[in-house]
Amino acid sequence: MAEAHPAAADDVRIPSVARTGVRVLFVARSIAHFSYYDTVLAGLLARGAQVEITFDTGWSKKWRRTDMRAVDEFKQDHPELVTSWSVRRSDEHRDRIFALRELRAYRSYLTRPETTPYYIERWRGYLQEPWKTRSENPLFRALLASPLGDLALKMAEASTPPDPGVVDFIRSRAPDVMVVSPLNLRFSEETDYVKAARALGVPTAMPVVSWDNLSTKSLIQIPPDRLFAWNDHHLKDAMVIHGIPRDKIEVAGSPFFDKWFDAEREVPSREAFCRQVGLDPSRRILLYLGSSRNIAANEVWFVEKLRRFLGASRNEQLRGCQLLIRPHPANAQIYQEVSGEGVSIFPREGELPETREGFSQMRASFRHAAAALGINTTGMVDSVLADLPTCSVRIPRYAQTQAEAKHFRYLEAEDALYLSDDLTGFCETLLGLFGGEDPKARNRKAFARKFARPRGLDRPAGDVVAESVLGMARRR
Repeated sequence: MAEAHPAAADDVRIPSVARTGVRVLFVARSIAHFSYYDTVLAGLLARGAQVEITFDTGWSKKWRRTDMRAVDEFKQDHPELVTSWSVRRSDEHRDRIFALRELRAYRSYLTRPETTPYYIERWRGYLQEPWKTRSENPLFRALLASPLGDLALKMAEASTPPDPGVVDFIRSRAPDVMVVSPLNLRFSEETDYVKAARALGVPTAMPVVSWDNLSTKSLIQIPPDRLFAWNDHHLKDAMVIHGIPRDKIEVAGSPFFDKWFDAEREVPSREAFCRQVGLDPSRRILLYLGSSRNIAANEVWFVEKLRRFLGASRNEQLRGCQLLIRPHPANAQIYQEVSGEGVSIFPREGELPETREGFSQMRASFRHAAAALGINTTGMVDSVLADLPTCSVRIPRYAQTQAEAKHFRYLEAEDALYLSDDLTGFCETLLGLFGGEDPKARNRKAFARKFARPRGLDRPAGDVVAESVLGMARRR
């Protein structure tokens, strides 16, 4: 049975008729993803577009009643933005086609060129019965991975008509162009919006939501008319894994990372920030970036080892370092018992930097630290983009989750990380940085260009996407 959707609330308004620009319908999965798109939305609105962003209520359950801060803040500056709840596919085809889409995603992992047993088994766990049971059979897996298996699943999708309710929803908005994202997570409701838009003749665009969205998530079942990749890594993944033709892909940069290039964002002073986190502003701060459970289930042992190593050093500069721990948002509970002089966990409960205050605090963490250290986390990408010397130590028990993570390999390939084999080597790197030696500073800038701003360090990716989306509407 289709889930009931909440009635219009304070954040949901009737589309404005005051603006006369292009009508854009932005179909998003969850309110939690809003900050990933804010510069795209701002770019569209700044160019006079009428924009409505609609969220799926089921995927927004954790946020819709308690955390609308990112949306509310954005609408303070852009009150013309319309927000609403989308509808879900609810016809007789829903159960069958959703099960087959997950099966097709599993198939893609069986055939991806850089696949690993971990990801194959993870996606097999998402399958619905009886497909999960059948997938245990080697002959079934071989048939599924064959061209015949791919053809059968594509034909099943092509023969499934668009959902009438979704068609009516889009028709009621009469968009000139539709933006859809992420489009390839588990049980993606957005797929049916692309299918319905295609039936209505509405062009569709997809901005990639995260650095690994094309390589470690589901499959793009119905390609959009335009896919906005962050960089050449995304470009390759879109073509090789998802079969998107090159002429349907535009390398636009990362809207999600636009915030690191915004010089106007305020950052608390060192004194104010240290008061907030309980550290001494006169002493150096080493920022520790926590990893997710998938990478390092409980890395507290390493943090404690680091503390002891620094505290026992004969070097006064190392002994004087304070440790600011920024937990991974989904792995903060492991630090609840960590305490001591010169140690701070902030934010203690973990937090995504999706509000102005949250990002300001994160930026202050990078601004006022002497260096950052992590095992393997996307926070290291943030750190490099923030132009903070960023370090990692090769740890045998995490060898696989370090070596197999694409963003870690990207940073390593661009020589943007200071990599050490042990804490002794890491401390030697630290002392060099304290002495003004930062040979990888130029590499960090080069990485920022290639990974987040390939169209120019001074050109927001959100603007690139907005201009291209509006161009699609005008060509229509």
